[in-house]
Amino acid sequence: MARVKHTPASRKSGKKKAPRASTSTQPSLSSSQSPATRERSRRGRKKMRNRQGTVALREIRHLQRSCELLIPAAPFIRCVKQITNQFSSEVSRWTPEAVVALQEVCNFFHAHVSYC
Repeated sequence: MARVKHTPASRKSGKKKAPRASTSTQPSLSSSQSPATRERSRRGRKKMRNRQGTVALREIRHLQRSCELLIPAAPFIRCVKQITNQFSSEVSRWTPEAVVALQEVCNFFHAHVSYC
């Protein structure tokens, strides 16, 4: 016999459950619960917590990815090119990696001088 694909509508055609009516004969749990438990049940689900060190590692990765330098890139590149032209007109090109390395060194030196 061939297989037949069952659609969601055909699957739900089974018996329908009647909604449960709350009975007043059951003992109320709220009177036996502590105030903290009642407050948590009123608010909903308990907040998920991360394992130890997960948030710290996430912050470290974020800070390593972000490269906040003291001097913005465009003005620094203009300054580097001006200084290069003053010393030698033959050198006119800088690789992006060299400019970034120079900017990081300048940033480190500036931070070191300001802390001392």
